[in-house]
Amino acid sequence: MAKHLSNLKEGRNLISIRRDEIDNRRIQAFLLDYSKELILIKYVYDFILDGLMVLRQSDISEIKSDKTDFLQTQILKEEGLYSKVDFHTKCDLSNWNSVFSTLGSSHRFITIEDENPEYPLFYLGEIRDIGADSVSILGFSGAANWDDEVSEIYYEDISCVQLGNNYTNVYERYFERNALTKPSI
Repeated sequence: MAKHLSNLKEGRNLISIRRDEIDNRRIQAFLLDYSKELILIKYVYDFILDGLMVLRQSDISEIKSDKTDFLQTQILKEEGLYSKVDFHTKCDLSNWNSVFSTLGSSHRFITIEDENPEYPLFYLGEIRDIGADSVSILGFSGAANWDDEVSEIYYEDISCVQLGNNYTNVYERYFERNALTKPSI
């Protein structure tokens, strides 16, 4: 698998990722980096570059770059979007702790998910503490109301982390414009 990932990373073309146990839809992205446990991608949705995503390798059932991915890479180049992909993005992908320590400090809002189809969890907010076995986040609702308490998420339950995506960026601008500050928890 490492050789395959190395080739996909060096190719700098769109890739398609399938995670059959989580979702039947494929994820399109540019592979930025990988470790034995995790991969870092620049997520692409409908020809829109949509932030960074970190996924567990153990959830991936297929990862490839096919003719559709190649054509869409060419389209992104012609649209001027390909040049905006930072293929030199650095993140310590040793484990979730290192991901939060590396990327979490550069993004105010973060999305953390447990995409287990039976008991899915979705957290959006600010990191409050990075521990050995878990991360704590002060979340907020879709109505921009801060949670009353910090939530602790165990690393073993995390399947996906997103940063700098359109969803969180819009909330961040909304909070700034409306001077919505977080409670002092």
